[in-house]
Amino acid sequence: MRVEQAVYGQVGERGHGLRESSDKSRLAAEIYGRLDLPDGVPGGVQGWSPFVRGFPVGDHYVIAKTFLDSSASRGGMVLSHALIVSLDDLCGLGSLAPLFGLLATAVDQFPIWITTLDLQLAGSHELYAPDLVGAANALATQQQLPVVSVGVPGFEGLVDALWQNLSPEMRRSFAFRLSFGPTDLVEQLLPTIVCTPEQLRARWLKHAVVNPDDAVPASAVAAVLCGQRPLAPLVALAADLGVTLSTVKDLSRLERLHTLLEGRGDFDDLLSAVRMVDGISSDPKVGVATKSALLSRLVGLVPAASASQLLVLRNLLLAGFSQAEQFWSAVKLAVAKLKFEPAQDAELGELAQAAGDEELAFEPWRAAATTGLLVASRKDSAPIYKAVWRWAESNSPAFSAVVDALSTERAFEQRLAAAVPKRLQVAKPEQLLAPVLKKRWLVAYGTVLAATLAPLDAARQQLKVDKAAGHSEGLKAALGHANAAQVLECAVREKDSRLVDMAADIAVSDPKVLSGIRGQDISAQQVWAAAIKKKSSLWNAPKKPADVRDTVLEQLVDGHAVEPSLLEALAHTPLADVCSFPRRAELWHRLPQRDAYLQATAAGWLEQAGTSGKATAPEDTLEQAIIASPHLRALLGRPSVPVDASLSIVAALASFSESMFITWLETMLRGMSVLSTASSGRLGTLVASRRWDRAANTLADFYSTRRRADLLPALRACSGLLGVFTRWRLGVFAPTVTEKWAALEDAACDLYPAGPDDEQLWSRAGGKKSDLPGGFQSGAARWHAALSSVRFGGRPKARELLFHMLKDFPDNEQLRLYASDTDIVGYR
Repeated sequence: MRVEQAVYGQVGERGHGLRESSDKSRLAAEIYGRLDLPDGVPGGVQGWSPFVRGFPVGDHYVIAKTFLDSSASRGGMVLSHALIVSLDDLCGLGSLAPLFGLLATAVDQFPIWITTLDLQLAGSHELYAPDLVGAANALATQQQLPVVSVGVPGFEGLVDALWQNLSPEMRRSFAFRLSFGPTDLVEQLLPTIVCTPEQLRARWLKHAVVNPDDAVPASAVAAVLCGQRPLAPLVALAADLGVTLSTVKDLSRLERLHTLLEGRGDFDDLLSAVRMVDGISSDPKVGVATKSALLSRLVGLVPAASASQLLVLRNLLLAGFSQAEQFWSAVKLAVAKLKFEPAQDAELGELAQAAGDEELAFEPWRAAATTGLLVASRKDSAPIYKAVWRWAESNSPAFSAVVDALSTERAFEQRLAAAVPKRLQVAKPEQLLAPVLKKRWLVAYGTVLAATLAPLDAARQQLKVDKAAGHSEGLKAALGHANAAQVLECAVREKDSRLVDMAADIAVSDPKVLSGIRGQDISAQQVWAAAIKKKSSLWNAPKKPADVRDTVLEQLVDGHAVEPSLLEALAHTPLADVCSFPRRAELWHRLPQRDAYLQATAAGWLEQAGTSGKATAPEDTLEQAIIASPHLRALLGRPSVPVDASLSIVAALASFSESMFITWLETMLRGMSVLSTASSGRLGTLVASRRWDRAANTLADFYSTRRRADLLPALRACSGLLGVFTRWRLGVFAPTVTEKWAALEDAACDLYPAGPDDEQLWSRAGGKKSDLPGGFQSGAARWHAALSSVRFGGRPKARELLFHMLKDFPDNEQLRLYASDTDIVGYR
């Protein structure tokens, strides 16, 4: 080994510097300051000279011994004999003893000739170092460099003993020297170990101090550093993983890793080993076999890992493992198989939260955990859904993370919504609403509202985001805990068609919900209409349905808006009969379903009239409907309906035709053998009031041909519509003499329209033609004049005239009656 020498000490008046060097490069001159004392010698401190030092500088390593130079012109000057060797060569040297042996042993023993030396390497050297175990323990536990060996004597042997137990890479940064206290530690590369005079022990309270009494290594690392455990396996492991073993910390990690690799190891131990490997060996092409074996062992334990164990994997990257995908697949399956029990909610919530937050976990773990959560959620009634709602109360970020991870498929929303508890105790429901709204999961959104707000508030909030008229599932979810009355209240207040339909559905199963509606609000009208369409019998759901209907009709008549669908629905129910509505006459031109209402009202009017026997005159529009109604004929033809009731109905209907009346009259008289005197009188009065002469004659026919004496009061009441002959013949009323002669005059005009001389009648009866008025007059006028003459005694006599008229018309009933009446023909 090539060894360069250099001597440092007082140079003229300049102070400390390079005196002479075998190496003519600038290195020896550049490091002169590091061959001086580290600081001024504290007062009263002795026994520090000589001391050895060693430190790397560039590609070289410097080993030196420094002496107090008592011959210097200035106090505190030192002489240093330094050896400069190749760093690579030195790191391969098993002991520093050969180099220590080349150093001057006293001030007066410095070499005369400063030349390059050629060191012949011999076998290992074993120096006695009684404080080696203490130094190893100090190095293994130190928090900050350097460790401190108290006392200068023996330091050289301690350094060499430590050197022999260091790896070549550790030797490259190994440095040692004398120090008077922490204040002189100014190097960029701090010494590994320093010696300090006994008097200065108190200055090192914050540093690890070598305990010379230590006999047993305190740790495995200390055992390696003191040579009681082999270093070679750790060096080999470092080489396998492509890492350098350059510090005690490196040694500690590798020793721990080696122990874990060699032992059985539980989950936590193997995870620690994986972390170490991942941290120190990032190249997946290096140490493949070792890494694969290690990771496989951990993979084998992942299926049984708890949620907390899976959670601690979140900051793994496994960039240095070529089999990382296998590991993440195992994590995914383990997450998917978690039982999601309440006892693990804290850990499970953290796991779910980390899965959704890139600030809390690395991407490989997040991907595996997210996929696992998704797999766990693919089954109906999967326990994860109940867990998600528990997290919603205790860890809203976890809730959000799981919701974000779930697929947008409708099945996932249904499972989530099905698991929501009846009440959620959350301070800010919006933290739960935002993630489900992000997915447009309006059903789940509604379940959150139902579990956190009162029904009306829940419905209002749902309507702010749920606007599609054809989608009502979200609103149903929001009102999932509402009773029937609350749903109706929401429908009336919020005026949404979906709420109206929901309220109608509830009314179908619980009609009592509509018992209190009054009809003023159009939304209430809509609910009632929808309910009737779903179940027609619900027209009767309100407590007083007719009153509610009348309220609606009042609004319609007053020109206010009403629900058209309600009017349409009511048109097919008993409430279409508006007989009792006070403002009925104002209603007809406003109703959209007028015909149905008219038909129902007509039937109701008839039924009421038929039952009560009293009918009030309807308005024209209704009367037309009554006249056209088949119920009218059916009612009038019903034997159970009293005659007086039928007469009242006809009397109330001004447009009731005579033909219809005659049809009814004939049917009634055939079916009823006797009319009461009162009813008969009312019948005649009605006929008389309508001037129905054909009806009067029908009565007369029944009276005469059927011998219906009970009809006499009717005939008397309408006698004015009968001819004199009919009244005379039937004995309804006895005509006056004048009426009798007038009747004879009418009959004569009918039989002899040309006048009295028609068919020579006047002459045949013994009259003179000259007594007759001129032929320029009408036949009726001539008859009037002729009969007036006969009545007051002129010729011919009435008896002769009627005799000859009967000869011409022997079957004429009227002529026979006149011929037998003494007021006309007198007495014989």
